[in-house]
Amino acid sequence: MSGLLAIEPQLAERIGQRVAVPALKVLTAAALSGVTENAQPTPAVHVVYDGFSVREEKGLVEIVERWITVVAVRNVRSPRGGEDARQDAGPILDAVFAALLGYQPAGVKPLLPANPPRPYFNAGFAYFPLAWSARLKKIPMPCPES
Repeated sequence: MSGLLAIEPQLAERIGQRVAVPALKVLTAAALSGVTENAQPTPAVHVVYDGFSVREEKGLVEIVERWITVVAVRNVRSPRGGEDARQDAGPILDAVFAALLGYQPAGVKPLLPANPPRPYFNAGFAYFPLAWSARLKKIPMPCPES
């Protein structure tokens, strides 16, 4: 994979190598397509592309991709408040954060944390997102045709 989305496999590989949690699955969008909530593996980290923004500065353009890594756990002991799910997710969240903070995939500047969406709880499943900005290298803006 090249260009936009090129870092998806790099992020998944980095998490798989650095997050030492028994039976942890690292899933990309392709692996998640068609999986129903009740059939999804847990614990898991979902690597999800969340679009990009464009920054212009002094004749240069910079693409800033947004990636979400979602820690997914299932714990039915406290489905309403999610206390047990939070206990299960905490160490995984810490490990994912440590694995990606400052990590520099090929072709981008080091990852920076971004404001994530809110956690989500449903029927014993809990989803805890972390968000990342991946800034592609700046490129010159094309000259308008005359």
